Amino acid sequence: MGRVREPGEPEWTQEDTLLAVEWQRLADETCGGCGHLLSESLDEANEYAAKRITCFACQAKEKAEKAATEREGADLSGQKLTVVWAGTRPVIDG
Repeated sequence: MGRVREPGEPEWTQEDTLLAVEWQRLADETCGGCGHLLSESLDEANEYAAKRITCFACQAKEKAEKAATEREGADLSGQKLTVVWAGTRPVIDG
């Protein structure tokens, strides 16, 4: 993604710079742990509740990593496992 820079064009346009500054401003105003805006999440008047969710892509990845480690008994440090969408399970009524 991005633009193709033509010969003689600047590496960063004014729009690129404005977008980068805005991205940084938003990152600075967001909690790195929960992703909520700090102006809201640091206000004691606001209440939050934690909810457990399951990312089934991460679940598949972590199960495969655990199985590979147990099966191979080797140090798999540095190896990466990618997750790809494999379709949707059919819905079975009743």
